[in-house]
Amino acid sequence: MARSWKHVFVVFWVDGDAVELRPSEDPNSFITIKEIVDTEAEAVAEVKRLGDLNSDKGARYFFQSAKYFTSGVTPRRPPG
Repeated sequence: MARSWKHVFVVFWVDGDAVELRPSEDPNSFITIKEIVDTEAEAVAEVKRLGDLNSDKGARYFFQSAKYFTSGVTPRRPPG
């Protein structure tokens, strides 16, 4: 059976002011997805490029692998 997902890499930035989140704070106000790319090499290059470009603004860039479900939905496993 063919996989219904593929690996992608999410490039995101964390606002420099988000040193420590408190439980009452919404992390969506500090973390922003910049883009999603197909390869780890692209993600590494983009994180470096953006970090160099915006180093004076206090933003920190990262990437994380994720699954992209090509059907648009996460397959559900039967209970049990």
